[in-house]
Amino acid sequence: MWQAFEYTNQFLLCNLLYNTTDMHYKRRSNECHERLFMDIVTRVAKPELFVEVGAHEADTSLTLAKKLENCTALALEADPEVFEHFEMEFDRSPPPPNFQYINKAASDRSGVIPFFKQKQKETQSDLYKNNSLMRKPGELYDTTNVECVTLDAISQPELKRPTVLRIDVEGHLFEVLRGATETLKNTIAIYAEVEDYEIWSGQKTVFQNYELLKQAGFSPVTRDVETPGQYNVFFLRNELAFSRAYRGRIALYFKELSVLNELAGRNVKV
Repeated sequence: MWQAFEYTNQFLLCNLLYNTTDMHYKRRSNECHERLFMDIVTRVAKPELFVEVGAHEADTSLTLAKKLENCTALALEADPEVFEHFEMEFDRSPPPPNFQYINKAASDRSGVIPFFKQKQKETQSDLYKNNSLMRKPGELYDTTNVECVTLDAISQPELKRPTVLRIDVEGHLFEVLRGATETLKNTIAIYAEVEDYEIWSGQKTVFQNYELLKQAGFSPVTRDVETPGQYNVFFLRNELAFSRAYRGRIALYFKELSVLNELAGRNVKV
């Protein structure tokens, strides 16, 4: 049950969670978690389809396409300016043939929808990553229209290809998953950014996403501590969550986390 996962992690990661002054350990937990994900996908899961939503530079999709020649890697990036920038880079250095970079958003419906770009601060890059289909209270935005699809519309779930999803969509995870009902039936694993509370207006929190994925047959198995209230969770199908093939690598990740948690605790005053 995801409730037990949440409860246990509050104890296992208490120092990382509540040391809010030193972000170094949180970044390290994210790096370790990324390494776990890539190791499991390339060595154990070996999907035939990988879909990255909110891909930005599509580094994960590109890496997997190079390592898994029999896997089709689809990288969806909604922001037209971000897409144009990195597409030009791909033109200069062509990716492998099993990689596709796609200028579309993903949600629970298809069509043209508004995309919100936070007004830039002087210190921010033109490729600011915090743009979304959702808005934060009190922020100023420019609005553009983008093409939106469901994952079921692009993943061809009728082919029944073993699939892995990576989703980083700034508060829009629930809608992406709701548009992937058939895709989830073929999905082995999901790596997704979640939020404990409503950062974007009207978004669903991690607990609602847990419930949706529970109904689809997934369990959360690991998480990192990216920032307070926002982090990444790795989900596996229930029948795989404790299988021997996955268990050893997950245990190693928890060992790495325990070291980081201990180090973070030395800076916490009681």
